[in-house]
Amino acid sequence: MGHVDRNGGSCLALAREPDMIVRVGGEGRGMRGIEDEVLVRQVASGDERALSDLYDRYSGLVYGAGLRYLGDRGAAEDLVQDVFVSVWKSAAGFDPGKARFATWIFRITRNRATDLIRRRRARVRTVGEDALKPPLEPGEEDSAGRIARSFDVTAALSRLSPVHREVLVLAYMEGLTQREISARTGTPLGTIKSRTTAALRSLRENMLFEEPSDG
Repeated sequence: MGHVDRNGGSCLALAREPDMIVRVGGEGRGMRGIEDEVLVRQVASGDERALSDLYDRYSGLVYGAGLRYLGDRGAAEDLVQDVFVSVWKSAAGFDPGKARFATWIFRITRNRATDLIRRRRARVRTVGEDALKPPLEPGEEDSAGRIARSFDVTAALSRLSPVHREVLVLAYMEGLTQREISARTGTPLGTIKSRTTAALRSLRENMLFEEPSDG
């Protein structure tokens, strides 16, 4: 990583876990800087473009979680479809006073994965293959909360300004040094250094923002 300031870097490192794909391309609509909670309100009013934005932002994470939970690419793809159909149908019931969108969609992902696991176990029992070891429950598989944290990272990145998001995406997702980022973007090195420091500070503040209670 060269001289990139690592303060707060643990947040970004989560997004680079194998199969924890975060779609954070600087030019993608999924990272237009519109907060998740605004997009989900638009989805509730029937805005398919807003749903597409949320899909661009979170589908990679849902797919990665599906691989972790289910251990099967086909099942992970089914999980993505199930989750975003649920988001489309349930958007009107989303309450930002109880949870952030990232928390809400993670819970949907975990619940749908649990349903798929239970259905798989039922099929195993039906064919009399009780000796087969079933998949772990999502809570067991993610005991350290790393999958849930990756959803939070994506939400936090989406709330950064475009220039701050750009330096973090290039540094932590593409592995560029600050000097390489300067050359790629045509921005003075000193500016890149100051932007990186400010971006990491903003990311930490977003990640430390108190989660609304479930009560």
